[in-house]
Amino acid sequence: MNALRLDQKELDLICRIFRDFFLRDDKIWIFGSRVNPNAKGGDIDLYIETEYKSPKEIIEARLKFLAALKIQTGDQKIDVIVKYGNNLLPIYEVAQKEGVRLI
Repeated sequence: MNALRLDQKELDLICRIFRDFFLRDDKIWIFGSRVNPNAKGGDIDLYIETEYKSPKEIIEARLKFLAALKIQTGDQKIDVIVKYGNNLLPIYEVAQKEGVRLI
């Protein structure tokens, strides 16, 4: 994970907060500019796969996760994409192929 442009403390924080709001078997990746060691700046792009079934549960978990993360990281731009069920969007494949799985 040394190619990531986040330090271990930031990665640990993301994982800890993720565990607070998502299910035990859910997964999270970081992707986008933060996995490119040659890029500058950039927001934190996170991709999540969840076992939550209802849209309400998913939206609630995503919003609570994002709010807690923003409180801890300050005014940093963070994008969170959540895949659930059998939905397929091209961004899901990009996030998995080009990203780094954290959990």
